[in-house]
Amino acid sequence: MNNEQMQSLLGLVTEEYELLDAVLDSVSIGIIVCDSFHIMVQNNKASSRILPMEFHDIQDRPVWSCIRDPEISAFVHETIESEENAAPRDFVIDTASDRRILSLAVMPLVRSKSVRGTIITIEDVTDRRADEMRNRRLESLASLTNLAATVAHEIKNPLGSISIYVQLLRKNIASCGETLSPQNVKYLDVVDEEIERLNRIVVDFLFAVRPLKFEFSPVDINALVLSLADFFSGELEQHKIHLQLDLAQGLPSIRGDDRFLRQMLINLVKNAIAAMPLGGSIHLKTRLRDDVILLAVEDTGTGIPDDVIHKIFEPYFTTKVDGTGLGLTMTYKVVKEHGGDIQVKSEADKGTCFTITLPVLRRAQKLLGYEEFST
Repeated sequence: MNNEQMQSLLGLVTEEYELLDAVLDSVSIGIIVCDSFHIMVQNNKASSRILPMEFHDIQDRPVWSCIRDPEISAFVHETIESEENAAPRDFVIDTASDRRILSLAVMPLVRSKSVRGTIITIEDVTDRRADEMRNRRLESLASLTNLAATVAHEIKNPLGSISIYVQLLRKNIASCGETLSPQNVKYLDVVDEEIERLNRIVVDFLFAVRPLKFEFSPVDINALVLSLADFFSGELEQHKIHLQLDLAQGLPSIRGDDRFLRQMLINLVKNAIAAMPLGGSIHLKTRLRDDVILLAVEDTGTGIPDDVIHKIFEPYFTTKVDGTGLGLTMTYKVVKEHGGDIQVKSEADKGTCFTITLPVLRRAQKLLGYEEFST
């Protein structure tokens, strides 16, 4: 083979490698290839962007020691050492600006029927998981709708009858000139309390599942927040909770139902109060960003554990002893009926922040240069 043929061959090989690099860099999924010594020999741009890694001295260290997240590093190490395929696993990564969900898979690189290295794939599935969660919530609500009529007739009506007959019993005993013993009075009071508790559960359930009749009109979010602050002033003082308002001035109106928006906020504030049994603070904020109003309800309470935060909007899920698990379901439904969205961020022992986005009235949208919303 002469020099010309050798150069031609090298040119073809170079083109093939360049094509391979171009293909890898064009893929949105991160790809890392390691040799038999577990050292990274190739990776694409997506892997550098998605996975938190240290890229200095990578030729002298196994790939797992270059991964900054300890949980992902341990997963990669254990899977590579076992030389077996691992089903894709989700990992939560906190960045400076948000929280991302990464799906990571590790598989052996097999050549000539023997393991010659490892292939690691990383995909940012944050948006996909959010869509899946949103669809599950909507499916849960839809599945419960068919039960609403049965619940109304089979539970609510008998509860009303029981309550009436308890009151008739009290009046009948009084009309006969007899007096109930303190113990019997206590028993009847317990019956009344349990009837009322069951009735509240049924009402919450019906609110969560039945079609709601919204009466839309222009709503001033700031006025709604101020009204709510006045409504809760006594209860907040009793629980030693400080309320801080940070309302953007001159917000345009939204198209909404004042009653349901008010109930939505009441649910969030009550949850915040319940999360601070020893006192604390609640921060209510409003901002305008593009064509939506952002409303945040932030507390300094106990927070929501990472392993359950994705379930909080699902019907019947609750961490409270006396909770129905429908308050946040109702909140979610109201937000969605208004064409908005709701996000939650929480940290154990530091607090929780619910951020609601609601579209403004088209005729009120103006480029007024409001400051960006930050929590």
